[in-house]
Amino acid sequence: MKRIKKIMRSCPYLAVLLSIWLFMTICGIALIVYRDYGKMKWGDLISNPLFAVVWEVEKKNNVSNFMGAESVMVKLPEQAAGASNKRLVLLPDAIGAQIGIRVEEELAKEEEAQAVEEEMETEKPVVGQTVFVEYPPVATDSIYYEDVGKTALTTEYPYTKVGEDYFKDAAFLGDSRTMGISDYAGLDADFYCENGMTIYKLLGEKGVTWQKTGEKVNMNEVLQQKKYGKIYIMLGMNELGYGDTEYFREHYEAVLAQIREWQPEAVIFLMANLHVSQEKNNLDTEFNNININAKNVAAASLADGIDVFYLDSNPCFTDENGLLMSERTFDGVHLYADNYEIWKNFLMEHGVVREPAEQTAEE
Repeated sequence: MKRIKKIMRSCPYLAVLLSIWLFMTICGIALIVYRDYGKMKWGDLISNPLFAVVWEVEKKNNVSNFMGAESVMVKLPEQAAGASNKRLVLLPDAIGAQIGIRVEEELAKEEEAQAVEEEMETEKPVVGQTVFVEYPPVATDSIYYEDVGKTALTTEYPYTKVGEDYFKDAAFLGDSRTMGISDYAGLDADFYCENGMTIYKLLGEKGVTWQKTGEKVNMNEVLQQKKYGKIYIMLGMNELGYGDTEYFREHYEAVLAQIREWQPEAVIFLMANLHVSQEKNNLDTEFNNININAKNVAAASLADGIDVFYLDSNPCFTDENGLLMSERTFDGVHLYADNYEIWKNFLMEHGVVREPAEQTAEE
């Protein structure tokens, strides 16, 4: 010790440097202790020395990296007097890492839930919508109909353009206009139709003419024995003066429900009745386009856009006033033969293809 004092007296500069080094060392140690354990009491630090365990946190993604790669766990003394057990406390870095792991778990759960939801969405059938366009209604005093003040458009749906083979497992049910499709459209399908047919007689005991043989058949038996992939219905013209529109809709709905029960796999198309020409549009009787439109709207209201679709071919044959163009009809009601090619093309542009795509009607 005397020797050190002697050296310091002989070398005062060395003494100054030594003092500065010693002072900085003590201050550095004090700062480190305060940084890590500043919130602790010095008495606790002396009586219960701390120890730390450092571990590497798995870096799974950017969230973990952002929270920090390392976390520290320290054992602090219990605050309760006389407690002998010690508890583990996570310091801020470790808490951040744990939050990162939890965030990762939540994100994984959300991704899994989203994947399940997307899978369910793909399994849901595509649903079409039938749009009704409103207009100011005309006052009527008929007991058979009233102006409903709206028209129905073809059900909106991603239709498939199909070929003539599409109709091989199809059945057409209707009146004299459906007979025109049978005679002149050249479709290889089953046509059950005749003059004067109505929705009230379609499933009746008297039966309907099967155009392939010209014989009457009982539609109750036919629809339970054969299996069709598509069924087209066009009825309503002969019902214009028989019961009101609501009566017509109720019977149409009942017939549709029965056909759905017998033909659960068939796609059903409710075809709009064609309007009549100016000469036939008689507002003094029930035979007019207001009444025809009311019946069409009633039928369109039954379309669900999944298995039942409403098809309106009127825009192909009527003018801007909704009247059947005179050059397309020979009697103001029925089309000239060469116009059925237009009707066939309209039907071919509105195919609904299911899986399996081909369903052949049982013989």
